[in-house]
Amino acid sequence: MTDLYAVRVLAVDPARRRIQLRVTAFNPDVWHWPLPDKSFFLRDLEEDETILDLLVDEDDGMDRDFVESVERTATRNYPFTEAAEERLSESGRGFPWEDEGPFDEMSPESAAAFLRCEEIRVGADYDVVVTDSRLIEHLKAGDWWRSTAYPGAD
Repeated sequence: MTDLYAVRVLAVDPARRRIQLRVTAFNPDVWHWPLPDKSFFLRDLEEDETILDLLVDEDDGMDRDFVESVERTATRNYPFTEAAEERLSESGRGFPWEDEGPFDEMSPESAAAFLRCEEIRVGADYDVVVTDSRLIEHLKAGDWWRSTAYPGAD
């Protein structure tokens, strides 16, 4: 599948089962779509190998509807305007690849490009609460990934 969004971990609080995520659209096909919703996070987080392993282990009682709540706390460039599209076309470099490592470990040039992409593309920040802390305890601020998840009902 085609990568549609970049997701960056802003903060993790396993004790409260809470994770703060920044979601940024980088595929032009999604710039005019609705912003991510609960179903997006169910799909996105399920792409993580650690989370998927927990979900398939039937002995641990993990519920497949493991996202308890989602609150959007900020939006960027939504709805996507012609002016935003012009800024994007002038910006040059796109998102770095995941092999450049966590955000905090990227080269200064890659980190700057990453922040610029987040600034000029459609995106939003979210507080996500999961049903079990084990689902997020392996994640840390600065982790990021590309996602094939999409918003909308299952």
